[in-house]
Amino acid sequence: MNGTDFTPVLVELATGVWRLRGKLAANEPDETENSAKLMRSLKRQLTSMADALHDAGVHVQDHTGEPFDAGQSVDVVAYSVSSEVGRETVVETITPTVYINGNITQRGQIVVAGPDAGQAPTPDGAGG
Repeated sequence: MNGTDFTPVLVELATGVWRLRGKLAANEPDETENSAKLMRSLKRQLTSMADALHDAGVHVQDHTGEPFDAGQSVDVVAYSVSSEVGRETVVETITPTVYINGNITQRGQIVVAGPDAGQAPTPDGAGG
């Protein structure tokens, strides 16, 4: 490379790939022949871009579904109470954490849900 710092571009590209992957997973079109062909093509391109980023040392971390602990290198943008969780849990990743060569270059932005205060915990950590 010519000494140019491509970090901001890599972070933006990694975030865009992450968003596209999530949208494709959530919005599978009707399985007509043309839409199925388009989806296969888009998935191949997305996989190719994600692999290129990985090979360049870029790692994208989606926190959705992970337990939340204070001190994580993320920004909590919203907090809610839910009877669906037995402990603080990341229920949505707004922006993923992006690492380049193992170093955080973008902190994830997340939404956390905590258990309802009236919900008695069970030994396995789930509410009961």
